[in-house]
Amino acid sequence: MGIPENIDALLVKYDITQDHLARIAGVTSGAISGWRKGSTPRRRNVQAICDYFGLSEDDILSSGAGLAAKEHGRFPSNRIPVKGMPMGRVPLVGNTHAGKPCLPEELDEFPEVLVPQFLLDRDPGSYGLEVDGDCMDRVCPPGMVAVVQPGVPASSGDVVVATIDGADSIMRRMTVINGDLILSPESHNPDHENMYIAAQDDRQVHVEHVAYFQSREAF
Repeated sequence: MGIPENIDALLVKYDITQDHLARIAGVTSGAISGWRKGSTPRRRNVQAICDYFGLSEDDILSSGAGLAAKEHGRFPSNRIPVKGMPMGRVPLVGNTHAGKPCLPEELDEFPEVLVPQFLLDRDPGSYGLEVDGDCMDRVCPPGMVAVVQPGVPASSGDVVVATIDGADSIMRRMTVINGDLILSPESHNPDHENMYIAAQDDRQVHVEHVAYFQSREAF
């Protein structure tokens, strides 16, 4: 994990768009795109982000102790996760596939996972989905839990869980252009491609906002 993953984790954690982050950092949206592809931000832009969110430079620049590692539970052995955050429970209702589209999976009984309480405060209907596949592994490795918030409107630039024609359950980053929908992978695997659904297509698409990622075990 490095700068691209840390920027992705920041966008998800604080539920902001790339354009919003660009305004905070004092750069263009294209600069943010460059960071997400591996370019290195200038120190003053990193500091602007850190000042705004109360982060450290390591949160943005470090591969081992950055924001992505913290959000995904991948701390080095000499680091201890922050404890004491209020927690709540959400049902883990099944799986979503960050790979090839396939039938959604449902469970007869829903186990529960502990998540930060602020997610439930924002949307009491929040629920968890365990992630399969590697199509979004730059943001969320397989086996992680995606916390979905159906009560929070999904916007262009958000990570979403999408069901297409009532059958496919997939996780992608959503872009909306003139009513057309693009569902994009964010993967280390170059074989994954965008899914494009034109506004005039006779497809039934339902998307829900993905607000947070974490390991299945409580932290």
